[in-house]
Amino acid sequence: MAPVSTPAVLLRSHDYGDSSRILRFYTETHGLLSVMARGVRKRSGKGATTLATFATGTLTAYIKPHRDLHTMKDFDCTHFRDGLGLDVMRFAGASATAELVLAHADQEQNPDLLRALEQVLDTLQSVETAQVPAAALSAVWRITKAFGFAPQLDPCVCCGEPLADDSVGRFDFASGGVRCARCAEDAGGPRLGPIARAQIANLLACELDAEFTYARRHLGVLSDFVAYHVVSKPLKSLHFLGGLLPPDEGIGA
Repeated sequence: MAPVSTPAVLLRSHDYGDSSRILRFYTETHGLLSVMARGVRKRSGKGATTLATFATGTLTAYIKPHRDLHTMKDFDCTHFRDGLGLDVMRFAGASATAELVLAHADQEQNPDLLRALEQVLDTLQSVETAQVPAAALSAVWRITKAFGFAPQLDPCVCCGEPLADDSVGRFDFASGGVRCARCAEDAGGPRLGPIARAQIANLLACELDAEFTYARRHLGVLSDFVAYHVVSKPLKSLHFLGGLLPPDEGIGA
């Protein structure tokens, strides 16, 4: 069987036996792919250190149809992203992003998802410290959008009318977006005013603001939306991220 080479990002690894590892990659041509890296823990030098979580490179593997676990031949790392491991909040954002991909992706090609994944990891590594909370939330929102689940912030998801600039509505998770003030009377989701809606729109577009506010309330909206539409339960990494975010008093109006 001829090996297959594809661009890939390493999302997770764990030891197997005395010398091997099972690695989970998101790849350009085969989507989510699990491979066995035999004997890799006995290696030393560059070949071992570049098999680090969140690294990008070219994966070469022997891929057998209808199998869940394949055999890795080589991984040629082109982008290490070691900076993510030097800051706990950057690492938490990257981990939440990886957890979402691992929970929802399959073995189908999705080049847009791979590009979004690389972009958000690069952003998390490179942004200024003040922008990290926004970058972490933006990363998960952008992957959610790449899966095809973007919230409708305007117009109203119930009546279809545009939201007024000063309107305070409510987020309707079942409908996937914001209800206007008139339609929000029987909705139980969190209140969202124009500032909050604009901030979510910016997070979806990766337009980061160093003065980003109400990060924990934004995390609550994000976590509930992802749990409702993408995965079956809240992401553990988002819960961990919540413990790192600064406290806030409410969501912007």
